Amino acid sequence: MLRLLASEEEQLAYERDVPQVDMTDELLCMWFDDLYHGKAPSVDSAFDAAELAAICEFHRFYDECVILLPESRGSVRTWLDSPLWREIMEKARWTLEQIAD
Repeated sequence: MLRLLASEEEQLAYERDVPQVDMTDELLCMWFDDLYHGKAPSVDSAFDAAELAAICEFHRFYDECVILLPESRGSVRTWLDSPLWREIMEKARWTLEQIAD
């Protein structure tokens, strides 16, 4: 999920390959509803303490930024034009680097 959030190419490919969904809704739903439910993953997860801290930091940042994103009109291209979305993408890249082996 972080890889998708970090990559313009993957976001555009997903939107192209799954045209029946609103890609921006999907990016929010996949993180906030499907993956991260507002609390840190359990201590017996596949992540160590530093990795969990990085994921939690990303979640807080993403959660704070969501309400400030422009209306997408159903396309991720609107968000890709937003400096704030680019910041979220960069934070996702940073988080990936923190959890990379």
